[in-house]
Amino acid sequence: MRGMMTKVTVLRVVFCALFLTVAAWSGPVRAEDASVIRASRVDGAVTKNGAPLREGDIVQRDEKIVTGANSAALLSWSNGSMVEIYPDTALMVRGVTYESDRKLEKSLLSLEKGRIFAKAQVPEHLFNHFEVSSGGVVVMTQGAELALKYEEAEKKSTAWSLLGVVIVDMETQKVRIEDGQQAVVRAGAKPENPVAIQEKVKEGLVKTSKRLGGSLLADEEIASPGGPLSVKIGGVKNRRGNAPYTVKFKALVRGGSGKIKSIDWSFGDGESASGKEAKHTFTQGVYVVVLQVEDENGQKSTAQLNISVEENCGC
Repeated sequence: MRGMMTKVTVLRVVFCALFLTVAAWSGPVRAEDASVIRASRVDGAVTKNGAPLREGDIVQRDEKIVTGANSAALLSWSNGSMVEIYPDTALMVRGVTYESDRKLEKSLLSLEKGRIFAKAQVPEHLFNHFEVSSGGVVVMTQGAELALKYEEAEKKSTAWSLLGVVIVDMETQKVRIEDGQQAVVRAGAKPENPVAIQEKVKEGLVKTSKRLGGSLLADEEIASPGGPLSVKIGGVKNRRGNAPYTVKFKALVRGGSGKIKSIDWSFGDGESASGKEAKHTFTQGVYVVVLQVEDENGQKSTAQLNISVEENCGC
């Protein structure tokens, strides 16, 4: 009996070892879960629920990050988003969820005071809802590079959109902030119309964006010919919209011979088009848009992204 128990124990150990070996060599897993948020950079005295925050720490639901007068922090989402927290700021992480049927990640934050810069973004096979409560209003986007400041004494929120559309929900009305615009809002008060971001402020936001890197939203600059042919779908401000939803697309080509033989689009609903730029109107549903490019030397490259069209997406 003792010999049988020993054999069973050995088999269990071997099985566990094999399982761990397979897991270790299985490589990265496709993002199909809610992001894990980590503190990827901590400068100075920063706390998480009153305790010191250190680089690499995981930040979970209902945990508050507070920075001092000379401190800052960068939070990174495993699916791509990031938030830089400026000095004298208090930010609550209310949670991150993932709806597998809609491939939708939702990030909920509360800015209690201070200022943040956010890259609200996910890979092209996922959809995003990024929301920050601030002084009685809700600032939300499905993809943007934005800054948000909340002045507690005045109950005033200022939102800047460097890239992408930002919506401010004030319960009774909504304010839409386009690329390169800013808006000042107060809960219960009539909002000011969005205006262009001041040039000096915009320059600062651009510097911050470039310093952080890792943008999944910005269209890449066209590179000179040479190297492998590659292509990316650009020009899409929002990948979610209300039916019927018209979307403009742009082929961003890099490398190759420098002379393109063909650019073909497939919109996932049986319709197609050709050319560097395309426009298509979608009915309700989820679509995979595929772009195929071939240069004069026969090199080929493909890119794709998802479009979700809903009856009322609230975006």
